[in-house]
Amino acid sequence: MKTICFIVINLFIGTVAFSQKLNWIPFEWVGDSVSGKYFDKAAINIPVSIDGLPHKFNMQFDLGAVTTVIYGNSIANYLDKYSELKNKIDTNTSFTINGQKNPMFKDVHLGLGNISFGKRDIGYFQEFGDTIPSDSIYTSTEKHIGTIAPDLFKDQYLIIDYANKRICVTEKLPSKLAQADFQTCSIEDGRITIPFTINGKVENLMFDSGSSIFTLLSSEENAKQISDNAIIDSLSVNSWGDYLTVYGQKINADVKFGNTTLPSSNVYYIKNPMIADFFKEQNIWGITGNAYFLNKIVIIDYKNSRFGIK
Repeated sequence: MKTICFIVINLFIGTVAFSQKLNWIPFEWVGDSVSGKYFDKAAINIPVSIDGLPHKFNMQFDLGAVTTVIYGNSIANYLDKYSELKNKIDTNTSFTINGQKNPMFKDVHLGLGNISFGKRDIGYFQEFGDTIPSDSIYTSTEKHIGTIAPDLFKDQYLIIDYANKRICVTEKLPSKLAQADFQTCSIEDGRITIPFTINGKVENLMFDSGSSIFTLLSSEENAKQISDNAIIDSLSVNSWGDYLTVYGQKINADVKFGNTTLPSSNVYYIKNPMIADFFKEQNIWGITGNAYFLNKIVIIDYKNSRFGIK
């Protein structure tokens, strides 16, 4: 009995110590129906604060994006109430999304959960997002107003603890996580390309937390090389306002990350030559999302270009 108690106490102390070392930011899974099928983990939303405004907001956590943005339609009625925020829109500074230039908010104080990220330049994505009616802006429910991109995590460690629905951004990695299965990755504009071994061959995939429901998404040619020929699923998915049809087939090949064999799943593809061209231009086999890692902790080392799972 004493031995059991000792072990339990040690585990408790270890858990507390681990929690105390890191400032965790909670997230929530968002469910959605896609082509008549319900997915309970379709996206990740994180509570945010904007310039100290007395309202509850959230943004989607999307590592496939480049720039953190506030949606123009969603913030419109708040800008009418808060001129100081509106005056921070800088038309002399811009970012490009969906082929269109948009201005930036300058020096906006941004918080994720209870953690301050200081003053940041945030994209103002004009004419995008759902409009929040003026009579709803003071209600207590969280309002969805934007997207969190990896530009917030430059030169930091980003830890995604899927099982406990939380993330952390830290300059130093705890020793417990330093022993994760790390592989060298490439990072460009914050986007992460990681190596998978697919059917015995090393392939590069973009890790996109915004493609939450997909284990593998690729071109039709790539998908058919590792799967049965039968289409067993089709979905119409929204990508920044554009709807694309994806087709799913059962994978009949081994898929690994480092020393970790990933569970059997489907591979999805889009019958669109522009998508295949995009993958070739980016020198990637395809995209992977959250689905492979739901029981894992993912560690992204933006400083040393490493991606690990534990």
